[in-house]
Amino acid sequence: MKESIAKIKNAPPKNVVVIGDIMLDEYLFGSATRISPEAPVPVVKEIERSWCLGGAANVAANCRHIGLTTTLIGLVGDDDVSCRKILSLMNELHLSIDGIIKSGERITTRKQRIMVEKQQMLRVDAEADCLLSAQEERALCDSYKLLLTPGSMVLVSDYGKGVLHRHTMAHIIKYARARGCRILVDPKGPDFSKYYGVDIIKPNLKEYRQMVNFFGLPDDGSMLQNGRRICKLLALKALVITMGDKGIQLVSPQEFIHVPAVRRDVFDLTGAGDTVAAFLALGLLHECSYEICLRLANAAASVAVSHVKTYAVSLDELIDRQTEPSEKVFSDWASLKIELDWLRADGRKVVFTNGCFDILHSGHIHTLKQAKKYGDILVVGLNSDASVSHLKGPSRPINPLEERAAVVAALGGVDFVVAFDQDTPRALIDYLRPNVLVKGGDYVGKNIVGADIVLANGGSVEIVPYVQGRSTTRIVTLAQERGVV
Repeated sequence: MKESIAKIKNAPPKNVVVIGDIMLDEYLFGSATRISPEAPVPVVKEIERSWCLGGAANVAANCRHIGLTTTLIGLVGDDDVSCRKILSLMNELHLSIDGIIKSGERITTRKQRIMVEKQQMLRVDAEADCLLSAQEERALCDSYKLLLTPGSMVLVSDYGKGVLHRHTMAHIIKYARARGCRILVDPKGPDFSKYYGVDIIKPNLKEYRQMVNFFGLPDDGSMLQNGRRICKLLALKALVITMGDKGIQLVSPQEFIHVPAVRRDVFDLTGAGDTVAAFLALGLLHECSYEICLRLANAAASVAVSHVKTYAVSLDELIDRQTEPSEKVFSDWASLKIELDWLRADGRKVVFTNGCFDILHSGHIHTLKQAKKYGDILVVGLNSDASVSHLKGPSRPINPLEERAAVVAALGGVDFVVAFDQDTPRALIDYLRPNVLVKGGDYVGKNIVGADIVLANGGSVEIVPYVQGRSTTRIVTLAQERGVV
């Protein structure tokens, strides 16, 4: 999959038109330490609020974040507070607002979530879920005809708020076919027949079971049998079923592919289906195989649910999670610099720290965790064996460079490891030019090697205090005193 992602990143951008129910997700974060005297309910003390694009707008944000040229089409309330917030968020993400239709007949859908300790306590919805008026439908269809370019992917994000009823879907399908566009649908019941003639439908497990009942298929039928019957009834090329911790299943007339879930801590399922839809569209537009499309979508969803709130996953995050520890270790500076220059051009901030890391201990872990917080990419410079011996004495290092590099590279927050032969990393810092230099220890009033180079290039220098009493030398000394070594 890593090779597929690299090919996608190097390919010309593709076009996607997202059409559907636009929403605003509002989050109120607070603490709850007492019960209300007025009713047996917790009192939430507000700490902060934040807003994210939701529904079809979140799908569009995901598509934009992974490099697709994205057009969003949908309706919002005419000049209400939620409308203005959506337009502001779209501008921040450089999403075009040309396809946004302001309606005086409906309000903007808003979902307000009350969050305490990263857990959702309550959700309050404000929405208009009635069917579009004739005027609203005409405005939506006219915008779609105007903005749909030949060869685009049409991604239908249906949340059942009245935008994508049968007449609108017929119009979407008709013009997509006329312009050679494929159609991917994230569906909502109860009327699944309105999707006849699209290419792929992506229901979750609950929606799949609703489809089985809608078409009168046997409840005890296998997913392969019923899935293929649904494909035939709706003239689909494939049905993609998301099944939570059971992974993703694709059923087509020719294939039956299952991709297991990637095990991750789950903090918030909000928007996971939107992430899957965006990455399926990405893979399909770049002519990836169905299996690669599923793996891309599955991996992206596992990242999205590990964050609180809706979260737009980047391709670089997927590459990071597909990288073996040995691939993080660079034997030459030039190859690493090429990689870092590429990442910096993509807006990533490079952090550098260094050390011998002879016996990995809690002090090292603390320093590296803190260092990663100062940027996006963490590079760890390791003293070579000769350099360690020169600094620490002939009995060191205890572990050779190859083993030290493998252990450091296996740590989750470390992106790259590279060695240097000199006593100090000054030459390496001058060559790599990191954005942030992090040094562990007490360096107040002392010169930090390479600080002048980083500062002269507009970077910053940060100091992470050591964990008291933790050092390789102390570990070795204690071991010797106890007769262990």
